[in-house]
Amino acid sequence: MTSIAKKVVVGGTTGALAAMFAWALPGHSAMASDGDDRGRERWLTSAPLEHVYDPTPPGGPARYLNDHTFIRGRDGTWHMFGIIGDAAPPGEFPDGGKELDFAHATARDLMGPWTTQPHALHVDRSYYGEDHLWAPHVIESEGTYYMFYAAGGNGAAINLATSTDLFHWKRIPSGPLFRGLVARDPFVIKIGTKWVMYYCELAGWGGHHIVAARTSSDLLHWSEPTTVFTDPNYDPFPSTTESPFLIQRDGVWYLLIGPRRGYVGTDVFRSRDPFSFSIDGYAGYLPSHAAELVEDRRTTWVSGAGSFEHGIYFAPLEWRRTPPVWPSPQNPAVALDDTGRIQLFLVDPGDGRILRRKQIDPRRNTWSCWEVFGEASGAAPTIGRNADGRLELFAVAPDGSRLLHRVQLRANGDRWGQWETFGGPAGAAPTVARNADGRLEVFAIGPAGRDVAHRWQTSAGGDWSQWEVFGTAAGGPPSVHANADGRLEVFAIGPGNGYLAHRWQTTPSGGWSNWEIIGGPAAATPSMALGADGRLGVFAVSPYGAGIALLAQSSPNGGWNDWRGFSSWADPSPTLVQNADGRLEAIKVTPGGEYILHRWQNGDGTWNGNDITGWQSFGGEPVSSTPSAVRDRDGLIHVFAISANGAVLSEIVQDAPSSGWGEWSRVRIEH
Repeated sequence: MTSIAKKVVVGGTTGALAAMFAWALPGHSAMASDGDDRGRERWLTSAPLEHVYDPTPPGGPARYLNDHTFIRGRDGTWHMFGIIGDAAPPGEFPDGGKELDFAHATARDLMGPWTTQPHALHVDRSYYGEDHLWAPHVIESEGTYYMFYAAGGNGAAINLATSTDLFHWKRIPSGPLFRGLVARDPFVIKIGTKWVMYYCELAGWGGHHIVAARTSSDLLHWSEPTTVFTDPNYDPFPSTTESPFLIQRDGVWYLLIGPRRGYVGTDVFRSRDPFSFSIDGYAGYLPSHAAELVEDRRTTWVSGAGSFEHGIYFAPLEWRRTPPVWPSPQNPAVALDDTGRIQLFLVDPGDGRILRRKQIDPRRNTWSCWEVFGEASGAAPTIGRNADGRLELFAVAPDGSRLLHRVQLRANGDRWGQWETFGGPAGAAPTVARNADGRLEVFAIGPAGRDVAHRWQTSAGGDWSQWEVFGTAAGGPPSVHANADGRLEVFAIGPGNGYLAHRWQTTPSGGWSNWEIIGGPAAATPSMALGADGRLGVFAVSPYGAGIALLAQSSPNGGWNDWRGFSSWADPSPTLVQNADGRLEAIKVTPGGEYILHRWQNGDGTWNGNDITGWQSFGGEPVSSTPSAVRDRDGLIHVFAISANGAVLSEIVQDAPSSGWGEWSRVRIEH
């Protein structure tokens, strides 16, 4: 991830800093709500998508669908067209130059069953240099179906084929409609009397990723482009303004683009003007790659597909009056209590309630049944450990209206206090760490990441301070970890994932430095851990999910080396856990959750292999979130993962401390 590269110190609260950081009022108001002063504007999100169609033929090699489109024929049948290709090995990305066909499938209902049809179009290298088929978008006008698509060639071309029956397609004789620098992913909609095409582009070589638009009165002749959205991210490929899609509701326009927060993710931006969107108009997030919105059965559906998945996925679109809560990167939350038993807390994918499962006998690794431990939560909880060993659990309400916490009453007991309001509204479950003097400190983002605030215990295990503004408008929840000398270090992503900034305690349990921009762009909350040599490492995912970069301290408690590559494709940042001998273990999930891979530190602080060869498969079934890990009192690491359908929790344990691994065991998630 070479895009994470620069370190810039910014001091004070004026000038350049004020231009990049948005500060809120101090005190509890740092967590204030957006209120209901936005008229009819709404926020968009959805539940995890469900699989409805796999293009893989019986007995054939695994195939994927990527950018796709839906249209209903005159007889009521749904037609899907999309990029199709052969799945790549774990951790690798398919060769886009081999995407030579458009898949075609039909169904009477969006949720299936879907019937695979012969490919709708095959690449024609004699047609004005066409060398691939990407991102079809189909509309109907006056009895003719128009398929717009990206075709490469001498300069990125947007091409057009037409049909009268959705089965037989012909390219227009005149060739590409236009060419651009990286023009692709066309989306066409009628606004007023004009057709408008939105597409992914660059603002010049080396420039920002943008969404461009052109207009037409006949779908054949198109105007010069205008820029409707500019992202903080720069060239080179890949882009973060792909798959643009527009929808209007109550006079407000919503623009969908991605990939955001990694490969599998789409951000939404709102505007009253369909030709002017900005990062400040953030309006939600969809857990989908190449998302399309489709109306059927009085429901608006979010679709998804991608190069790491197996076909088409759907979930109902949710229109909200409040910002959606950022999902936790890891589910379940896991910790070792003062008796040496592991405690698990997860959000039930079915009803959202917090469930708990605890170890009964650590030596035999036997477990209790599931119990309901809290009402519905918007994200997996986070866990703090007080200086006296008592666990403290932090959670966020599903609508982000408040933060909650619950405290273990005795370190070696199984009694807990009641849930209590801890703050709010909030945009995610908070991050928690322990100061060198034993006081817990919590960091939380406001709704939609408008600000970051923190709150701390006034004495170890004691009462809590009021909320205080800590800094930047954020592109996601902050990450916090202690240096070897106990000083806390906080990393946060800026708005639009445009940069990664950090701030640190100048003395253990003491005051804080100014913010320093240390890299960018980045996609998701970075992971942090201390290695065997006492150096802190930060692991950040690129905006597109194309890789993980590692930023390591040059010495314990010291400055920082340059960013360097650590992994190829991943989504999101890896889970990090120390072996009994101090060496770190990194666990990542490939985009789409199909593979769990791990890589480990050598005794000298280096890592085995390289960013490609160093990763080995954990096996297991596809998962719905990044696994969680903890080291037990005997030095064995336990890794926990939730299945893609949310029904099963799997566990794998080391055979011996700092050694190899056993087999996965599974238990149903039920209560």
